[in-house]
Amino acid sequence: MLTRENVELPSKILVDADVFFSYLVGDSLSSHSAKLIEKSNQGEVKFTSASELYDDIITALRSGNVALDVVVEFVADLRKISHEVLPTTVDVAEEAMRLYARYGGPRRLHYFDSFHVATARLYDLLLVTSDRYVLRNSQELGIKALDLREI
Repeated sequence: MLTRENVELPSKILVDADVFFSYLVGDSLSSHSAKLIEKSNQGEVKFTSASELYDDIITALRSGNVALDVVVEFVADLRKISHEVLPTTVDVAEEAMRLYARYGGPRRLHYFDSFHVATARLYDLLLVTSDRYVLRNSQELGIKALDLREI
């Protein structure tokens, strides 16, 4: 896991759903997301995301009983954060399912996170996330990860 003391952001990173979610909801990580988004807006770093990001966010909102019209508005607001979407290819889906089969389960690798990890792995991108399991096990998962809290 990379930390504030030893990280220099590469020019292109993969951002997990929590970067978008925290920024738009205004939760405890929103100031960290805002700092990262500011770096993107200034051209210091380019955001990419796994295409599963949208389903991840929608599922989180709907499982929290958020009204559908609010979900639609939230999804529309994702346009406010510049990002390039990397498609879920067969290779990404296969790798995600291999990772999930090996590391998935309660308090382990979540289903949606397996797609973020697989995308980071196959595109060789630093993954910015707040997921503690992914951060603790990034080396074993075959990725470089940065804790959103460290930005």
